[in-house]
Amino acid sequence: MKNIIFKTLIFSVFFALNGVSQEIKPFITARVDTSKVAVKEVYHLYKNYWNSRPDSLLPNPYWNHEKNVKAKSKKLEMDNSINWTFDTVEFGKAYFDVYKPTILQIDSIAKNRYQIKTLFQYNGSEKEFEIHKTIAITKLYAVRDSKGVFKLENVRDYDTRNWKRYKFDFITYIVHPDSKFRKEEAKRAIAFCKKISNMLGIKIIPFDFYILPNSDEYGKLLNLDYWLYYSTGTASFHDNAVWNSFNAANYPHELVHILFLNDKRYFKSDKTQIIVEGIPTWLAGPGFGETLDTSLRDIVSKAFQKRENITLEEIINKNFRLDFNNDILYTTGGVICKMVYEKCGKKGIWELLAADDSTFKSVVSKLMEMPFETFEQKLIAYIKNYAPEKETPKH
Repeated sequence: MKNIIFKTLIFSVFFALNGVSQEIKPFITARVDTSKVAVKEVYHLYKNYWNSRPDSLLPNPYWNHEKNVKAKSKKLEMDNSINWTFDTVEFGKAYFDVYKPTILQIDSIAKNRYQIKTLFQYNGSEKEFEIHKTIAITKLYAVRDSKGVFKLENVRDYDTRNWKRYKFDFITYIVHPDSKFRKEEAKRAIAFCKKISNMLGIKIIPFDFYILPNSDEYGKLLNLDYWLYYSTGTASFHDNAVWNSFNAANYPHELVHILFLNDKRYFKSDKTQIIVEGIPTWLAGPGFGETLDTSLRDIVSKAFQKRENITLEEIINKNFRLDFNNDILYTTGGVICKMVYEKCGKKGIWELLAADDSTFKSVVSKLMEMPFETFEQKLIAYIKNYAPEKETPKH
């Protein structure tokens, strides 16, 4: 889940909306003609939605749940953009005091289907946030349900309804019209998943894989016509899908994520991010087209050599990081996982994954059979002095 210029404050919305006592009333532009009955109806639906705790992990009354009810699915439908529009800034006061929503347009695009486009723009006076002024332009659909009542929908299903689909073993590929599906890449993805499954004892659950040409097209499927903190790919438990903006049918890092996310053991405890990202980095590199070795050799080891007295804590807290990527955190986590696996095998990896922030040090110490401080020193030295392992000559 390698995100560019991405501040990891997952679901900051929980803190944001807790402080909202006044009614949230989005601004509207002149293009929003509320003299039209349907447009006015959609506007009030949208306003009511923002005043109904959209951050809550409970079925939202203003969201269209009919599709899942019909399919007898327990999946919770919620706004796919929430993780991105709110995952940006620490809040000293209510989110909507800082980022005012402005509805740019409410337009009919098909029978009983309207699009709602909203600008989220910084409304404060602090100079440091000027570069964050526009964090997103979102798009949602409002559709009439079977009772004739407007409800909200994500854009993904409707916007991909005519995209080509290819079923390869347990992966269903959904391909953007500007992208190309390559069978050889799909075969490598299947082989890689089976290898990880056998190595770590994971049962493979079928999942979707979206092939997209760039991060903007990826963002659009997350209801984001524009996003400030963008991503190149991710794996989603909620959607049971991998998203790849590199025009490729194989993204090993995200494939590892989806394999683990679909394993029931994954959610038995809280997680520490350095291990959540360390496991796929160990097995597949920190991002697309990278490996653990290339990241260590070309980026992370050199960064370590420029610093004195590095601690694991400052890496975990992101006080020691690069400006435009997460390679230091991810790759350090990858090395930890590599060391644990070499000593304890797959059992050690699952124990490591079960550790949370409070137990992480003690679990590592137990698995590696040494005081944590000793392990930390060995880890930092290994990364700082990294030399690629030589391949065994083939005979």
